Amino acid sequence: MAREVPLRLVSAEAVDAAAVADLVNRAYGRYRHLFAGQRTTPSELLAEAGPGARFILAEEEGVLVGSALLAEAERFIEPDMLGPAGTPRPSPGVVPAGHPWAGALYFGMAAVEPARMNGGLGRRMLGFAEELGRGEGYRAMALGTIREFGLVEYYERLGYRVIHEVEHPAGHWGFLVPHRYCEMVKPL
Repeated sequence: MAREVPLRLVSAEAVDAAAVADLVNRAYGRYRHLFAGQRTTPSELLAEAGPGARFILAEEEGVLVGSALLAEAERFIEPDMLGPAGTPRPSPGVVPAGHPWAGALYFGMAAVEPARMNGGLGRRMLGFAEELGRGEGYRAMALGTIREFGLVEYYERLGYRVIHEVEHPAGHWGFLVPHRYCEMVKPL
């Protein structure tokens, strides 16, 4: 039986941003038919992560084979996507207490080495994040995905539900096609 790849948690300040960005770009390469360019650079990765963020890292014999970003979910809410009713923010940067992502831990930019995809590593990282979130008192896990990536149904099978979806035109975020961004949540 193969040994499970160990997972560890690293602060954004201590993470090897170049190695993580490289893995993210290789993993997101499977969507080249949908968007142009790379998903991130080391500096963009750290800016997107923001202060206090952490990364789950999966390493096998010193080689990074999986990673995912963990951060406060509120900082990733799209201003026009504030809950099922589209509740407007009362003021810039303030999230209404009833928003499904308020008090949630965000799981994002998940990446698995392409040769290791579909082997359960992504699911293990998500499970690790959920356990961490429960242990730290978060009320929910939040994530965002592009419907055209084909992952909405995967996350739904794991207990997540779409709380809001918005369509964007080609050109948005460098996409070559119109695409739908979905915010998803799972109570912990």
